[in-house]
Amino acid sequence: MWWDREDSKENGLIKECRFKKYNRNSSLKVFYGGNLRIYNCNASCKRWYFTFNGAECKKPLAIDGVFYLSKGAGQHGNLHRHRHIEGYCNEIPNGIVRVGFWVGNCKGFGNANANSGWNSISRIVIEEVPPPQA
Repeated sequence: MWWDREDSKENGLIKECRFKKYNRNSSLKVFYGGNLRIYNCNASCKRWYFTFNGAECKKPLAIDGVFYLSKGAGQHGNLHRHRHIEGYCNEIPNGIVRVGFWVGNCKGFGNANANSGWNSISRIVIEEVPPPQA
């Protein structure tokens, strides 16, 4: 958890946590909860996502949240909102896992003004859970 660490980064790593994973066949459940926004742009999109040891999850799929702003140029597009991004990642080796939370551009969109964590507590939760049922 961190308090009011406003990050106006538009692309790149927001926060990285190290987690000790004990079982080879377990999964990791992760979530981010905190304030996110895009600002002062029209038809713009940003993507926040998790990585595991520097790579996005492949099994079953990436863990991300995409935020699109249709009309936000000028003062109408500065809405800060609490967001929750959650998912499971399978087939991560046991040992120390670097879990990263990133922001980047959406596919097919240019750069937009992003902000993460304004005036609030942000948290990343990581939990080792049993593997999915077959």
